[in-house]
Amino acid sequence: MPGTVRSVTEQLFDELAPQQQAKTPTKQLGKEDFLKLLTLQLRSQNPLDPTSNQEMAAQLAQFSALEQMQNINATLEQLLQSNTSLALQMAQYTAPSLIGKTAQVSSSQVTFDGNSTVAVGYQLASAATEGTIEIRSSSGALLRSIRIPASELNAGTHHVEWDGRDDRGQRVPAGTYSITIRAQASDGTTVTATPLVRGTITGIRYSSSGLMVLLGALEVPISSIIELS
Repeated sequence: MPGTVRSVTEQLFDELAPQQQAKTPTKQLGKEDFLKLLTLQLRSQNPLDPTSNQEMAAQLAQFSALEQMQNINATLEQLLQSNTSLALQMAQYTAPSLIGKTAQVSSSQVTFDGNSTVAVGYQLASAATEGTIEIRSSSGALLRSIRIPASELNAGTHHVEWDGRDDRGQRVPAGTYSITIRAQASDGTTVTATPLVRGTITGIRYSSSGLMVLLGALEVPISSIIELS
């Protein structure tokens, strides 16, 4: 019997070796591999002690279950691709209706027109005892550090006005600036803070990276919208 097992194993590797060179190695047993293994087992069985009907039925049941699972996986993948494509088409059709609406988006950039104050928004995951808003230029230079009032440190969404001036009191030029929110809890641990921007949607742009929403000079993915009004 050990000789028979060794012979079957060697034959199986001999038959599968050419395919393994042509295919990408996989850890999963496919339908074809299962059939080859079953066929080889039948060819190599002892004629005086053949596989019983019950054992054969059990192996065929395993093959049927394997085939069904692979078919289900293929169907689920097709449905997922179909739903993704459908969702993208729906977004493209409905996106133009967003123009003119006020949106709050997750973004670390704000635009300053040179005159108007800017509402810098942020969302705190939990309550903080102190916090700071840092406004930086496109080169990363720190222009303004705004201490967040205690009344705006509770968990949730808040807005703090920026007058468009740097720490020296000089008005900065019109343009796009980056914002960083730093917040700490009473025990000194960092509180997760997400920067937010509120503005009017002025346009929609289709790009290779997806559907983009324009808030004046600011361009963000449509998926970054967290509130519409």
